[in-house]
Amino acid sequence: MAIHRISLFLAALLLLLASCSRRVEPGLYEVENGFVRVGTDSLGNPVHLLYRNWGMLEADSVYVTLSRSGKRHTLTYRDGVTETVTLTPYEAPDYHPFPDLDLYVNPVWQVGETHDVKYGRVIRRDDPEAEPEDLTMDIYYPMDDGADNRPLLMAFHGGAFRRGDKQDSSLVEWCRHFASLGYVVSSVNYRQGYQGDVRSTDEIQYRALKDAHAAVRFLLKRDSLMIHEGRIFASGVDAGAITALNLAYMRDENLSLLLPGPEVETDSVGTARPSLLRSGEIRAVANFWGAVPDSSILTNAQIPVISFQSQDDPVVPFGEGYPFDNEDFDEVEKNFWESAWESIFSVFLPESERHAFRKMYGAEVIHRVLKARSVRQELHVYDGVRHDLILDDDGLTDYPVFDEMKELTARFFAPLMLTSPVNLHQDPEDPQVFLIDNSEVDTCLWLVEGGAVVSKSADTIRILLFPDEKTHSVTVSGIYTSGLTFNETVLL
Repeated sequence: MAIHRISLFLAALLLLLASCSRRVEPGLYEVENGFVRVGTDSLGNPVHLLYRNWGMLEADSVYVTLSRSGKRHTLTYRDGVTETVTLTPYEAPDYHPFPDLDLYVNPVWQVGETHDVKYGRVIRRDDPEAEPEDLTMDIYYPMDDGADNRPLLMAFHGGAFRRGDKQDSSLVEWCRHFASLGYVVSSVNYRQGYQGDVRSTDEIQYRALKDAHAAVRFLLKRDSLMIHEGRIFASGVDAGAITALNLAYMRDENLSLLLPGPEVETDSVGTARPSLLRSGEIRAVANFWGAVPDSSILTNAQIPVISFQSQDDPVVPFGEGYPFDNEDFDEVEKNFWESAWESIFSVFLPESERHAFRKMYGAEVIHRVLKARSVRQELHVYDGVRHDLILDDDGLTDYPVFDEMKELTARFFAPLMLTSPVNLHQDPEDPQVFLIDNSEVDTCLWLVEGGAVVSKSADTIRILLFPDEKTHSVTVSGIYTSGLTFNETVLL
């Protein structure tokens, strides 16, 4: 009797184990042309929902009964029709959002420096009899960043085209800061030689512009710097800002503004006028109390500009006007300027000849024109301060203002590392397909909420949505080749 009871118990246990082995664990399974969701209802009874799709974004869904037959399973529809399938557990693609690292905004890298690098040899405008002299730059770069597509920032010192140097203390700090963000930064000495008249200021603007182009071309040929030729930025102070803006916006056809005569130059940084031997497109400009010689050049391109200036700037006009007209010079400076352009007969001269510079167009005009043309721009106005916004009354660096300008510029530049941002969109010819058209993407990960991934490639995903889910969306997260990150979501 005891043996009989044990036999019955073992038989029941085997039946139970067999029954359990035939049960499918809750979850989502792939089958031919669809998915099966295995779950339970409120009473704990198994529920099997089949999702099938024939080219539409949202699946057709039907309840089925699922039973096992060997290594395969049988789906039984409510009308009694059966289908044998293989269940494969669905594995969603790996996904995690990429954090915003504030790349090119926060200091990350130690900085290396190379000084007095020669990039050209020229004759000075103010001393044509002198021996030709070398044009030099200082180069700042991030160390051990591993990048092969670094942005380049050109930095031009101020000084009214007659003084100033690449080693000016605030400019050195500016360059080191942006190199710590990941830029290659070049602080450039360019030709000076202002002689106190409009003609000489026009000519020296032209020569400074040629030198700026030569400096960019020189840097792009230095493969060891790993510069991305599509990520060139420019910044400048005073005369350096005029040079940076001309570098971005002036074209050969505009050179008659500066050199209306037949003069020809053949120095080593360019060719005979009127060619500038352009060095490439500038992505954006940081303009520190600079101006342009004619507002019409701002229609040559759509290059973003961020500007910093005081409405009361006594040197460079905030709107339009003549530089230095409102400046109160000390006696030494006043004597220099008087000897240069003032005389007892100046009141009889045409207005354009009574000034040291041609009429210039400052930050207010620049940003009004760019805004009207829907070009990205920012204007930061500081009232009640001197021409050199980052120096206090004692001539020392005003760090709260300087640090603010550095951060504002970095955040203005950073998104412009991209030719165009990622655009996640649905294929109009295939509603199941979502894609990103962007050659600047290095890595991307996909997430589908309320559905499943049917297939995917580097920049394309095919999905199927489940109609019983409340929320449907597609998300792509990734990294651009520049190192910037993105996270884009489309709600469906």
